[in-house]
Amino acid sequence: MARPKRIDLPFCLYHVLSRTNTGDVAFLDVWDERKFFHYVSKYTEIFSFRIHSFCLMPSHFHLLMESMDRPALSEFMRRLLTAYTVYFNRRHKRHGHLFQGRFKSIVVEKATYLLALSRYIHLNPKRPEDYRGSSLRYYIKGGEPPFLYTGEILSWFKGSREEYADFVKEGLTEKSKPEIARQQFIGSDAFVKRMSKRMDQKNQPGTKAQQANGRVKAQLEDKDQGKADDLVKIVSQFFQISPQKVRNTKYSKKEAAKARAILIILLHEFLPWTYTRIVHYMGLKEKSSVSYHLRKIKTDRAVQSVLEKIRKKIISKLHKL
Repeated sequence: MARPKRIDLPFCLYHVLSRTNTGDVAFLDVWDERKFFHYVSKYTEIFSFRIHSFCLMPSHFHLLMESMDRPALSEFMRRLLTAYTVYFNRRHKRHGHLFQGRFKSIVVEKATYLLALSRYIHLNPKRPEDYRGSSLRYYIKGGEPPFLYTGEILSWFKGSREEYADFVKEGLTEKSKPEIARQQFIGSDAFVKRMSKRMDQKNQPGTKAQQANGRVKAQLEDKDQGKADDLVKIVSQFFQISPQKVRNTKYSKKEAAKARAILIILLHEFLPWTYTRIVHYMGLKEKSSVSYHLRKIKTDRAVQSVLEKIRKKIISKLHKL
């Protein structure tokens, strides 16, 4: 059976699972786990996702995540898996892909299955309450990291962490994994039909769904463009070069070239843009120009030092945008 086209829509709840190649262990210690969550935190902010639950198992991981106004599941996962694999390979002196090429994503009927999926994810380890790589410990004890959104699930228990813990324990003696329909849905027949219709109408010219999708897309693009322009201003002020010269590839003086390289890196770090979109914004000719600068920064300590100084200026300003 052919694999169905991946559903990537705004305001959707997903159960996402990704496995390693040939059963390799992906999380060897607490440092690996922390680095993985560093990337999860970074990309949930950039791509506007909420993480409701998670669990890192040795050879795979689960995320119960919800998109907000931006349909960006595929790009979120591409960046997360790429960034973590690069880190893992470098630290553990290995090469090649760590995770399988295609991650699994199931669209979930939130009103009916949010709690059931959270419980199923939390019951993956043999000793779930004591398992370090699970979000269950935060649900029970508090102290959630900023990217973990526990409020909605706990609201079903009037905020009681003890009642949620009891709910999870009840799942040990019950069938806790909901059935999957058409390889990509967890929900009622009506939900499956509704989501299928939504997918069909999303890009169909003239439909209300297509028009609404276009308006939202334009609003997000304006927002991203504003952030990009702010990054240009920050970089140009740091180097004392006009914004026009920073983006103009024909202006090739040394400081301008360095500023341009740093801007490309920052656009990739702080915006949900693909290489193609960055190339278009910067007036470059090839996507390889972006990957070239991303590779070069790893070995250029002078640029790394300047980049770190600029990052500190950016982070506080971008949070206000």
